[in-house]
Amino acid sequence: MRIFALCIAFPCTLLAAGERAGLNIFTEPDSAHVFLDGNSEKEISGTPFENSAMFTGEHSVFLILPSESFVPASYDVVLQSGKTFELHHEFLRRNQAFDAYTMSPSEYHLEFNAGFLYSGDSSKIPLNSRLGLPWGFGARLAFPVQELEVKRWLLGLQYNYFPLQIGMAVDWVSPRGSGFSAIRAALLAEQNVWVFNLLENAVYEYSNEDKTEFYLRAGVPIKHIFMPYIALRKNHQISIEPGALLQAGNRFSLEVSVQIAKEFGIYVGIHSDFSFHKKAKKNSKSNSIIWDVNAVSNREFRAFCKERGCKIPDDDNPVVSVSLKDAMAYAKHVNKRLPTAEEWKNMASAYSNFEAECESPKLKKASDGPIINGIRNFAGNTAIWLAPENENASIASFAGSSHNDSPEACKRKSVLTDISSPRGNEFIGIRLVRDL
Repeated sequence: MRIFALCIAFPCTLLAAGERAGLNIFTEPDSAHVFLDGNSEKEISGTPFENSAMFTGEHSVFLILPSESFVPASYDVVLQSGKTFELHHEFLRRNQAFDAYTMSPSEYHLEFNAGFLYSGDSSKIPLNSRLGLPWGFGARLAFPVQELEVKRWLLGLQYNYFPLQIGMAVDWVSPRGSGFSAIRAALLAEQNVWVFNLLENAVYEYSNEDKTEFYLRAGVPIKHIFMPYIALRKNHQISIEPGALLQAGNRFSLEVSVQIAKEFGIYVGIHSDFSFHKKAKKNSKSNSIIWDVNAVSNREFRAFCKERGCKIPDDDNPVVSVSLKDAMAYAKHVNKRLPTAEEWKNMASAYSNFEAECESPKLKKASDGPIINGIRNFAGNTAIWLAPENENASIASFAGSSHNDSPEACKRKSVLTDISSPRGNEFIGIRLVRDL
């Protein structure tokens, strides 16, 4: 667990009730799932993740990639009022069965693998190291030790294509005392199918003893830290290898597998991965506003409305049928403002989908529903007024979907702006922002 102390805990706790802060998370590779504050449900937006409306104080962050071969990571952060904290993380791998080819992160890192394999009357100590390089390239050096003697050594290059999780490797092998060398070519792939994490390696060795090898591992992840698997390996003979990977820390994993063939064997290994350079990443747009978590409710607007002689229900539903002029006047009354179209589009782009909020749109109370990306009921409740360029315009802009939309229309409208009469209607409400 890593801790970033950005302010003294006690004052932060006092401010947490109302003050807001920003949290941006960048990972390599990206598209990681983000879990905040022990919540079992992931945030809708994966990495890059941006939330400009976090409460101040202490927060826990848990990051995990869809591929279970990457090491999950956890952080504790403390956020200060009015400031945006950026968290950068480069994922490491917990991957290998003792002699299989595997894929590596695309940035500079060192990977070490060592273990002990006992089979029959002989023992083997695989010693592998890899150097990860940018753009998916990597180098490998291995010294398998058998019966306390180095029998061969291997030097190779590898290229990984991450979007498809496939890779190619070429190794030069020099078996000691054999009088010949060999070239090994490998094709490797990794994917997640249903509940399984699959790793496949197909290897061809060009030598005076042309050989082919195949390795397939199917694992079932359990709580991101433990993955039992079963592997099928064809070398000189076909063997089945039940085993398990255990994540022992952010940089270390342990592995145990049992080889079942004509000869019984057991492998115990430790794998480690150390990054020593991280690509500098910049936030494309700094957050300069804080969004209100909830839309303005009837109860909140009612006190302001009494002064103007209008009638509003006394309940917690979002206020609607408010003219643009009255919405702007209320925003000024509470020292906030309406969001611009650009600000709303930036917030809408942080959502990957609107399934949860648009599945069956219905009017909910302004304070009901989960908070996602710092906002409650971004879609499917009420659309919202946008700040006009001209306060006296004959038409006005609004954005988003409402409870009146079908699920399909809700998803479509949730990323669109539209125009309406400044007088408003029963599907347009108010959500305010505050400048930092």
